[in-house]
Amino acid sequence: MRKILSRLTETSVAFLALMITLSILSQTISPQVSRAVTLYELSGYAHVQDKGDTSGSYSDGVLTLGTRGQAKRLEAVKIDFINNTGYKGNMQYQVHVQNIGWMDWTDAGNIAGTEGKSLRLEGIRIRLTGDLAEHYSVMYTTHIQDYGDIQKWVRDGAISGTTGESKRLEELRVKLVPIDQGENTPSVYYRTHVQDYGWEGAWSFDGGVSGTSGRSKRLEAISMNLACAQYSGGISYITHIENIGWSDNWSSDGGFAGTSGRALRLEAIKIKLTGEIADYYDVYYRVHAQDYGWMQWASDGETAGTSGFGKRLEAIQVVLVRKGDAAPSDVGGIVSAADHAYEQYDPNRIYFGDFRADYRNGGALVGIDVSAWLENIDFRKVKDAGCDFVIIRVAGTKSSDETFFQDKYFLQNIRNAKAAGLLVGVYFYSTVNTEEEIREHVNLICDILDSTGITLDFPVAFDWEEYDKLEAKGMDYGSLNHLWFCFADEMNKRGYDVMLYASAWYLKHCWNPYGHQVWVAHYTAHTNYSGSYILWQRTSVGLINGIEGVVDLDVYYPGGH
Repeated sequence: MRKILSRLTETSVAFLALMITLSILSQTISPQVSRAVTLYELSGYAHVQDKGDTSGSYSDGVLTLGTRGQAKRLEAVKIDFINNTGYKGNMQYQVHVQNIGWMDWTDAGNIAGTEGKSLRLEGIRIRLTGDLAEHYSVMYTTHIQDYGDIQKWVRDGAISGTTGESKRLEELRVKLVPIDQGENTPSVYYRTHVQDYGWEGAWSFDGGVSGTSGRSKRLEAISMNLACAQYSGGISYITHIENIGWSDNWSSDGGFAGTSGRALRLEAIKIKLTGEIADYYDVYYRVHAQDYGWMQWASDGETAGTSGFGKRLEAIQVVLVRKGDAAPSDVGGIVSAADHAYEQYDPNRIYFGDFRADYRNGGALVGIDVSAWLENIDFRKVKDAGCDFVIIRVAGTKSSDETFFQDKYFLQNIRNAKAAGLLVGVYFYSTVNTEEEIREHVNLICDILDSTGITLDFPVAFDWEEYDKLEAKGMDYGSLNHLWFCFADEMNKRGYDVMLYASAWYLKHCWNPYGHQVWVAHYTAHTNYSGSYILWQRTSVGLINGIEGVVDLDVYYPGGH
């Protein structure tokens, strides 16, 4: 008996010690850990077509409302949210309803949508408020008529679903995710309505490509939204539309910009942030435009695209950049082909694309002539624009004192042009009035050309234009032609063919080509110069990708004209 009592006493003491230990441990466990499973609770119901109010299910941290695979529309939702996180704030949601549009934001615990009206929910946005939004992100996804789950999860106020497409929501899933404050950055979501394809099923975000490239499909409309728990505000955008021009009003926060069912292309776009977020972030965007490819980035309300050219937008990228940070570069591995974000048609300029379409036919080639005045030229872009050749100034003499100089960009220009695959030629701009100077300058030019090791594709051009100074220089047309003859003679001795550059009027009234080729300058749509020529300088106000400012545009007739 004593042994039994002794064992019972030992057991009681051990049990008492265990209880004391558990009590002490329970007091030392962090309150945050001890109630981790009940930091928040999600529940609710959906009003479903033909079913009425249907309770949601909650599993693995996800609240599910509605149905799938039954083709039943959601007509209203109610989300109950119990916040035990210790952070002040609530959950709010806003729904887009058939024939109504966006309804007001609704606090958790209240019904959003309609009942008894047979109106479908088409889109939803959910957000957190107060301090809660600083520490948690609300994520949600919808099952959409015809699209299914293609849209994936969005967060913090971004649109899930559609607007303007008459597509019902069938199911909604919601969850909360703790976020690290350092990673709590806003996102921009967007999608486009594409020719023949309609609205994209999935939203692109944070630099993803929306639209197509290489398929010749126009963008017809765009929708855009922010996901941002940290700052208040939104995003607004306006489009330039074929046959319409700029829209009358800005669209914002998921609204529709453009047209649908009218086969009208978007040609340009402006995007800007609004409210508090605009103080902390910039929005950058670039477009893929017909014949231009990816253009440069625009930002904060600047224009991206073209107007007046009849060129369609084909794709777009949008990113948010913190204030003071550098502009984006090759987002998504894409490098801009154009060197500007926007181009507006100027009737006083001739665009290389139009020039090429008008004059590159019957064996003729189209090109440009350049000098140091144009500074750094991107000849790869020039080549990609459809240019066949370039005539480059090799050297010249100063009008003030007739000092000879080598064009400071000549070596760079001829090497880069040749590397880009362009045909190359050169010209010499002279202002001198004596045979001795001409022959001396020819030898200097030939030394420069010989040093490049590059074979020219055109005769070397002689350019003398100081007609208003003939008398002051003690010259007449005869002595001027003698200079040209000396230039040609000396160049031929060094193994170079030559051609004479001059305007149509002076070629007719002043110059004698002496059997050499001619490069005629005549700024008109169709020259009436009756002499023989191989090059025609069409204009001095051309525009081509790869060159800042205006440039001379030329037509080359390999067999002569």
